[in-house]
Amino acid sequence: LQQTLYQMGSRIINSRSEIDEIRFSLPNNHHFLVDLEPFGLKNDNEVYFAADRPYGLIEATVLRDGVEPKIPVDMTNL
Repeated sequence: LQQTLYQMGSRIINSRSEIDEIRFSLPNNHHFLVDLEPFGLKNDNEVYFAADRPYGLIEATVLRDGVEPKIPVDMTNL
């Protein structure tokens, strides 16, 4: 997930000159492979189930080189 966030942020910053900083905050949801053998079926990494709750929060900030960060890390006190 972290690499995906970095790639998304980098792509935005590299394609939009007016954006110097981007911040993401996403739940860390886990997905588990379903065992289909009890039903006589094979699961070739196609069927997953999502856990019922996130296991934390993944946050990422991507900043253009040479730019000072402006988005506060703790946005709960704005």
